Amino acid sequence: MIKKQFHIKAHQYLLLLIAFCLPFARLVAIFIALLLLNWLLEGDFKNKLHTIFKNKFALLFLAFYVLHLVGLLYTQNMEAGLFDIQVKLSLLIFPLILGSRPVDKTDRDTIFLALIAGGIFSALMMLTRAIFTYFTTGEENFYYEAFSSFLIHPSYISMYLNVVISWMLINLMNGGFAGKKFSNKIAVAIILFFSFIIVLLSSKMGLITLLLIYISFLVYFIIKRKKYLLGFSGIVLIFLAIFLVLQLSPEIKGRVTRAISAVTNDNPDQKNAESTAVRMLVWKAANQVISEHPLLGAGTGDAKDELMKEYENRGMTGAIEHKLNSHNEFYQVFVALGLIGLILLLAGLFLPMIFAIRKPDPIYFCFLLIIIFNFLPESMLETQAGVMFYAFFNSMLCFCNFKVTKEPAVTGTVN
Repeated sequence: MIKKQFHIKAHQYLLLLIAFCLPFARLVAIFIALLLLNWLLEGDFKNKLHTIFKNKFALLFLAFYVLHLVGLLYTQNMEAGLFDIQVKLSLLIFPLILGSRPVDKTDRDTIFLALIAGGIFSALMMLTRAIFTYFTTGEENFYYEAFSSFLIHPSYISMYLNVVISWMLINLMNGGFAGKKFSNKIAVAIILFFSFIIVLLSSKMGLITLLLIYISFLVYFIIKRKKYLLGFSGIVLIFLAIFLVLQLSPEIKGRVTRAISAVTNDNPDQKNAESTAVRMLVWKAANQVISEHPLLGAGTGDAKDELMKEYENRGMTGAIEHKLNSHNEFYQVFVALGLIGLILLLAGLFLPMIFAIRKPDPIYFCFLLIIIFNFLPESMLETQAGVMFYAFFNSMLCFCNFKVTKEPAVTGTVN
């Protein structure tokens, strides 16, 4: 009994440590390894496997990773394939562990609180560094990659914070944070602080996602509460804030202007193109690779090699120099694993989304929407910062809705 309680507590604490460390990408891999070790040492594999095989979504998520293993059978670059399998291990580990030991809704909220704490800690680290650098060297590191250079890419941090903001807004819409760890006023302050950090991070998809979150929740607020004047005033304030940010921040205004120019320009300069234009050129190259390997793809380890060949054919020297992937997760999977891989990826996103709508589970629905938005401009599952966050929160949120029949789900929050 003591051994069982130890494993339960270890499971809970490790989940919290993983959530806390995600925004600054330190020690996460170690805590995941310890979580897996605790799961293995706990034993009871018969009940665990029984629970997993009864969960169709757990099998779906695992199938996506297994397909990457199958892709090794016809890959030429085995070294790259094995590295890709290693990066994506979270896609195997979290469905196994959280599929057999789903957390309850109380622990789910505690995990979000841990992510909030990690977000605040990483935000203060970035602000402190930027301010210190400015006053000691005069260098401005308050925007985009310069702001988060010692952590992870701005796109990933923005995605994490947008998920947190959605969770907090859902709680505020549904009665507030009574009984939680902080008051509604503190929650609003955290939302505004994270929004400010997302603006400084200046990830285009992060900013677009933040804008859509605010507008969606205001529209919902108008319809549900029938506070038309207050709701429309909020929408006006949002667009006023956008105008002020663009006027007061030349860096952000420049990124937006260049992105619009890239979309409207049919023939961007391949050497000096802005990131949005580069993505459009890369997607055209990916289309060609897909047409040559439509069903099974180029193989788990050969996707980037095939893209490099196509970049060379098209004279895309910048893409070759930076060894760019498809910069779109759907394209990346299609290139590597073909139509079968794309179908599995889409099924793993949209079938749970339908489930979240029917449940209903608004935070899981918002999480999946945010993930889909961020999959469009980035190959998020090609880096550990993307794959660990997606695999962890996707498994945690999805399986939280399932009951374990023979063994009870882990209960009780960590105090």
